[in-house]
Amino acid sequence: MVKKVRWGVIGAGGIANRQTLPVISKTKNCSLSVVMDITGAEELGRTYGADATESVDEVLARDDVDAVYVATPVHLHAEQVIAAAKAGKHVLCEKPLARTASEARPMVDACRDAGVLLREAYMLRCHEAHRSIARLLQEGAIGKPVCASVWWGFLYPRIEGAWRQDPALGGGGSLMDVGCHVFDLLDMFLGPVARVACRANTLVQDYAVDDNATTLLEFESGVQASVITSFCLSGSTMPTRLDLFGSGGAIHTVGTMGQEPGGEAAIYRESGDAGGTRPVEYTPVNTYARQLDEFAASVARGEAVRAGSEAEILRTMAVVDAAYESAKTGRFVEV
Repeated sequence: MVKKVRWGVIGAGGIANRQTLPVISKTKNCSLSVVMDITGAEELGRTYGADATESVDEVLARDDVDAVYVATPVHLHAEQVIAAAKAGKHVLCEKPLARTASEARPMVDACRDAGVLLREAYMLRCHEAHRSIARLLQEGAIGKPVCASVWWGFLYPRIEGAWRQDPALGGGGSLMDVGCHVFDLLDMFLGPVARVACRANTLVQDYAVDDNATTLLEFESGVQASVITSFCLSGSTMPTRLDLFGSGGAIHTVGTMGQEPGGEAAIYRESGDAGGTRPVEYTPVNTYARQLDEFAASVARGEAVRAGSEAEILRTMAVVDAAYESAKTGRFVEV
């Protein structure tokens, strides 16, 4: 029987409280030991039946914590992940891993040196529709992949004190916060990105980070993708949409990118017995619960950051860096 991974949550408000904390104790391979936040920790502890603290050091010193889920603002990730690695704790860190790839590299090195597992919390990889699409692509269901397009936007007006709207705290705006999700998902479908061109600016909102960005990706395979991310368009105006086109068909989704496990997906094939359009059948799965269970299973197998895997872990962060560099220089940037 697999031993349950005992979790400490660092930064228990926000996304942790909305999505991850409610499912930790419901997963088969996880239990919750302690929650940490600088405000409201005691109430969160009572809600989820766990100890509570305002101290990261206290979480890391506990013998009943095998792994930590880091869900604090991005500028705190590096210090906290490195400290967790030195304490021998496995780490699931919210996206983006850091503000830049150069800031993320010492985090990866620390986890590798300590022999602990480090994963970035890209829950879209756990969406059952996306798993089904990945299998279809591997099977050649739409022929040779040729191009893709992605739209993901929502309204995010100025909020006093919001760290995502401060470049020093979050590293960037819609390109950083939403784009990293899309780039990682496309990596799952199409492999590594080779070079990037991007335009990012602030069109509507009154803050210092980009509220709209358009990115062109060229993958090592030659496939091209366009990605639009926005903080100034409502969900009704701009529902999340993913389109993958191949030499023999296409796959389309609406609403599969986000925090919920649903959405619609369909495949179109040019010819053959399966020609025409049909739904991509899948059973929705809570992506946050699956993410935790799969992390716990990797811990049980003794997996850790291994020598040579740094490039894979840092790949999405490098694409974000390249996109911002392109937005500044107006040139294609190699990843």
